[in-house]
Amino acid sequence: MAQDSSLIPKVSSYLESNGTIKQYKNAYRELLNLMEKQFPKSDRNSNGWLYLERNETKALTEINDLLVPIYIKHFNEQDIDKMQTFYTSSSGQQLVKDRTKLTDAQRKEVDAFFGSKVGLKIKTKQQILSEEIAGVSEYWSKDLYQTAVLLLKEE
Repeated sequence: MAQDSSLIPKVSSYLESNGTIKQYKNAYRELLNLMEKQFPKSDRNSNGWLYLERNETKALTEINDLLVPIYIKHFNEQDIDKMQTFYTSSSGQQLVKDRTKLTDAQRKEVDAFFGSKVGLKIKTKQQILSEEIAGVSEYWSKDLYQTAVLLLKEE
């Protein structure tokens, strides 16, 4: 278990590097946009809006805390290190930012990574990872939505 807990910061860093946390940040902001259409800001719900606007970091920490155990279950420390190394490289960052703008050299690096032992491991675990991630994502987004509705309903 101690070894697992030592992976927590590494997996968290990986989730930042590979764009996962950014996707959830965008989802949080989209939720706020949706809520603003359903519950326009008013004096009556201003406290709810204040809470939601200040809650983003906490919400992102919560989804991170839900995702980390999934990765720890499926990948060892060496895998996480290699994944992090790739996603912090210029090729990995370009893949996250805009894969259509990869240079030929970057495309070769991406192909080499996904053809490597850890890349193949990612591919073989893709379906189960997707299912497990979808489960926690659904839980997280449902909880956020329900909280937002409760906070913003006119009192």
